[in-house]
Amino acid sequence: MDQSVRERTEHLVTLKVMRLTRPSLASPIVVTNDLKDLPGNLFNNALKRDITSVVGTETIPATSFLLLPQCFGNIYLGETFSCYICVYNVSDQLVKDVTFRASLQVAHKTIALHNLSEPHNSTDLPPGGSVDEVIHHEVKEIGHHILVCEVGYCSGALTSDRQAFRKYFKFEVHQPLDVKTKLYTAESNEVYFEAKVQNTTAGSLILERVALESSPFFKVEKYNTLQKVEDLQLNVMAPGEKKQFLYCLTPDWKEIPHLKKLFDTTYIGKLDIVWRSSLGERGRLQTSQLHKKQQEQCDLHLSVEELSGVVYVNEMFTAKFKIVNLTDRSMDMTLILEQAKGYAWVGKSGTSLGTIPAGESKNFVLNMVPLSLGLVSISGVRIKDPFQSKVYDFDEITQVFAMRRGPESQGPTGRQVACCN
Repeated sequence: MDQSVRERTEHLVTLKVMRLTRPSLASPIVVTNDLKDLPGNLFNNALKRDITSVVGTETIPATSFLLLPQCFGNIYLGETFSCYICVYNVSDQLVKDVTFRASLQVAHKTIALHNLSEPHNSTDLPPGGSVDEVIHHEVKEIGHHILVCEVGYCSGALTSDRQAFRKYFKFEVHQPLDVKTKLYTAESNEVYFEAKVQNTTAGSLILERVALESSPFFKVEKYNTLQKVEDLQLNVMAPGEKKQFLYCLTPDWKEIPHLKKLFDTTYIGKLDIVWRSSLGERGRLQTSQLHKKQQEQCDLHLSVEELSGVVYVNEMFTAKFKIVNLTDRSMDMTLILEQAKGYAWVGKSGTSLGTIPAGESKNFVLNMVPLSLGLVSISGVRIKDPFQSKVYDFDEITQVFAMRRGPESQGPTGRQVACCN
């Protein structure tokens, strides 16, 4: 963008502002036809004479020529706005004490970009002399922006004869990426975070980095890898294309000494995205702070510590559970197992788990046999507190997939199991 203002009749100096941006590729317009058509080889010869086409590949819109920007162009959130500013003496006399100040007006605030308005920063310009400055600013807000440039100088021998003028340059900052997020908190206190990123620019983008910067209370594991391809370092996105990213946040028990603190914690982190345009211009975008819903405080918390995701029909499997006492008193707990659909308990119901002090936990093991194929939901675990005459129900704790073992790996059959309610 080149906007110049020459005030030869009113002022002795002029102000020029040019946006610094990378050039674009000058692609040829490909128009071809068959030789049997009326134009013959007219279009093909025109393509060969086009200086922007590549010899031997004229019908492919590729080029080795760069086109300098002819307009202001698009500016996107997260990019660095760079501009060249020149204060030039267009008169035939000496101009003294030239000062310059640039600022950016965004919404209801003003951001100072450059200031040469102090007396010790003033400059004397001879005829044809200039003051040149390059300004860089990372754009952090979308919407209307106004670049304000103010120039002051003395036109005579007396410093009291001082003149000044301002110029305004308006531009719009657009949103480069549309980011939509989802959060799901599992019973095991793990938080699953999904991000859908869409390229809303007019050109292709290369995602250099998409990372979830978590809070100190969580450890992040990304699920954006393929076993054969490994992690993709570069993700090319065409205009309008969407990509999905999935992360799992596990509580860091070194930072969370007590489970109660986890229930009170809602901040999980923020998403950091770094991209480049087709010609290497860099941009960065960070989402606002991401929060999960506050978990409901309860007296007991039951979680699965060890469990196989795939089990076999009519064969016993074992699951390891952990019960945490979140109250401020000790609890004497009794385990009760109720029959549920799709599986049978192996063991005795009504056994005592013993006394668990306040804030402490205890592990216990349960054996089950799946009775049907498909997805089996584990439910029917009851914890009874005899002193309070209260029963805590735990249903839909977790799920396992029951399948039939193949003939080559089938073990002995006819084993009897007992189910106690």
